[in-house]
Amino acid sequence: MEPLIYEIDEVDLSILRALQADSRLTVKELALKIHLSVTPTYERQRRLERLGYIKSYVAVLDGNKLERGFVVFCNVTMKQINKKIAEDFCKIVESWSEVTECYNISGDGDYLLKVCVNSMYKYQQFILDKVGNFPYISQIRSIFVMDTLKLTYGLPI
Repeated sequence: MEPLIYEIDEVDLSILRALQADSRLTVKELALKIHLSVTPTYERQRRLERLGYIKSYVAVLDGNKLERGFVVFCNVTMKQINKKIAEDFCKIVESWSEVTECYNISGDGDYLLKVCVNSMYKYQQFILDKVGNFPYISQIRSIFVMDTLKLTYGLPI
């Protein structure tokens, strides 16, 4: 049985750093990197997965090669907001393949969407056909990415 509170130590942090840099490491390769034997490395990695420190393992894809390199941050402001509207918006955003990230934000706007498509035309169609059909949206502001200067998928640990 897992403890209710598990405090990660420097070995756990080493595992997280190594897997964040290369999630394809085998347990043996990971054990060599963190200077621990295979069995405790395996047990610690599985514990970090079970406790939710490791959410998933993914491949980072090249949006330009897959015709999804036109990136837009879309700031959405609602006319009104309540629990039902927020749940409905969350559910519909999940169905939009063009949206790769969605944040509920404070300040200017209610939601920030990261949209990856292949052209301005496709973005316009996305706004007209999908976002514009959600009934409680009052304003949409778009910020077009001209160049990516830094893109980090990991967390500073």
